[in-house]
Amino acid sequence: MNGKVKERLAELVKTHSVGILNRPDKVESLLKTSFGESETEITAIVTALREGLLSELLKSEDSSAQNAAVAGFPQRLRDNYGMNEEAATWAIESIALALGKLTPTETESSGIKTANGDELVHVEGGSFVMGDTWGDGTDVERPTHTASITYDLYVGKYPVTFEEYDRFCMETGATEPEDEGLGRGRRPVVNVNWFQATWYCNWLSEKEGLPPAYYEDGSLLDENGKKTNDISRVRGYRLLSEAEWEYAARGGKESRGHKYSGSDDPDRVAWFDENSGDTPTDLNEATRSKEQKKTLEEKRLAPNGVGMKMPNELGLYDMSGNVWEWCSDRFDDYTDSEETNPYAIREGGRVIRGGCWFKSANLAKIAHREGLSPIEIYNGVGFRICRAADRKTKTNSSSEGHERQAGEVPDVVLVERGSFKMGDTWGDGLIDEKPVHEVTIMYDFNIGEYEVMFSEFDVFCEATGRIPPSDEGWGRGDLPVMNVTWWDAVEFCNWLSEREGLPKAYDDGGRLLDATGKVTDKVERVPGFRLPTEAEWEYAARGGNKSEGHKYAGSDDVDEVAWYCENSGMKTHEVGKKAPNELGIYDMSGNVWEWCSDLYEEDYYRYSPNVNPYNAEGDYERVMRGGSVGLNESFARVTHRDYLEPSSAGNAVGFRICRTANDQSELL
Repeated sequence: MNGKVKERLAELVKTHSVGILNRPDKVESLLKTSFGESETEITAIVTALREGLLSELLKSEDSSAQNAAVAGFPQRLRDNYGMNEEAATWAIESIALALGKLTPTETESSGIKTANGDELVHVEGGSFVMGDTWGDGTDVERPTHTASITYDLYVGKYPVTFEEYDRFCMETGATEPEDEGLGRGRRPVVNVNWFQATWYCNWLSEKEGLPPAYYEDGSLLDENGKKTNDISRVRGYRLLSEAEWEYAARGGKESRGHKYSGSDDPDRVAWFDENSGDTPTDLNEATRSKEQKKTLEEKRLAPNGVGMKMPNELGLYDMSGNVWEWCSDRFDDYTDSEETNPYAIREGGRVIRGGCWFKSANLAKIAHREGLSPIEIYNGVGFRICRAADRKTKTNSSSEGHERQAGEVPDVVLVERGSFKMGDTWGDGLIDEKPVHEVTIMYDFNIGEYEVMFSEFDVFCEATGRIPPSDEGWGRGDLPVMNVTWWDAVEFCNWLSEREGLPKAYDDGGRLLDATGKVTDKVERVPGFRLPTEAEWEYAARGGNKSEGHKYAGSDDVDEVAWYCENSGMKTHEVGKKAPNELGIYDMSGNVWEWCSDLYEEDYYRYSPNVNPYNAEGDYERVMRGGSVGLNESFARVTHRDYLEPSSAGNAVGFRICRTANDQSELL
């Protein structure tokens, strides 16, 4: 669609006032004067104005995207004028923009379209309080607890429709589900069980060359085709986890706290019993009487076409009402503790969410949850799809690589203060990992989500005129930088600090500097970017205060989290391709060794301080942690310590950045 037409309409309103929109013929004439070739766009705008869109928009409560996208209006334009969905939505956005009901950024696309035509919306990861936050829910919605999604998603803009599911059936020979005489097309598909929904997901993954998300028994599969319970490792199309579903329904990071998905008024966003008509409430088709079926057919009741109610804050439709939606998880009781990327795997039925057209609005609340057998077929249950968003391609599914801008700071993760047992807690380590001792870190700090990449280090080299390190012919971009000395790493940190207006963390001798530029051995007083201390590194690798006690950073299965000699092909791999640890940090086991700030001593643990330890008085060598692609799994353990002269470099040595959080350095 021609964006210039949209801009011209806004100019007309600015020049002639809103009153010009009450004269569709005049608008048409003025637009054709400038854009006579854009007949489709002009016709869509003029038709929407003649249909009464202006008065509907002027009645809306505020300037949010939800109110601008008037309930049912796209469907009216499609039904009454045969307008396609893209043109209808574009016309509404254009008029809303001209009225100031939308800002330009709210009309920008942030999604993708699948090979089968499903539209998906980008949902940025984040944290939220999950469950009955209003106090009027059921016991299974409690206790409320914090849930964190550490990755971004693409989530179906609508539930999967008959139109989309029928194409799957045609291509695969699967039996088309019964529509009960209510029609197909853009209505959400119903009468598919949980397994059939996963077959659709796997088929779609195959069409796009993605690894399937499900094994035949319903287990999740990671990017390597191995069974996994870590949903963040699944790359193919799949059903949403229950936590993902509720987070998206609440509006993600854009949430305004609505009880229903997009509003506190269910009638604005949901189809339910009071606005769909009186219908039988039995989910099971087999138990309906002939009279009930006849009544249902005569009234042509819902499920209604998708997108006829208002969307939520993220532009997602029908997450409240219309049809229940299968989730990937099994149904289980909530925990009272904070969870990261939760996914229930215990035996039981599968979760359904969202309510449906013949149930009460109370069941359409975003916190409501129920469970059903995965093999059963119900006339009120459909599904919507999602897939993990490649963090390097949030808005374009076909893009390759990550174009890092010169002004970007490497991504970091907050690690909250806490205590832990440092050293060989499994009893199979080396002498320098002993004795095990209690360590307390009294401050929060930020640590790199990923090892520093070539794409980041090369910007530093260009800015400082230094020769970039060799990549051994393996590639650059999002591969972890290697062949860097300890001095290279601290100079990168100092450069990054100065670029961000922070004091340097290191002097010319490699000693730490406080906020006033004085040498210090109190690492908590250093405000600039730096390398992590050995204690910070191990605490973060273990998962900080969310630790589950894994031997490797995020798992007891080294293959899940680390590139090492048995799976690496003896070369480095792009960061973030293995599973993260409990804090959402990647590659702390394997890939490349990581320089730490400390000097190395074999027996340091015998006299190390128990609070905020940092070894500034050791031998000449500097500590390295994490193992690498050329070594076996024992080196990838979170407790393993190694060292190298600071002027040495190698094709298995890199680093990640660290920094004391929230200006605590000025307070400690």
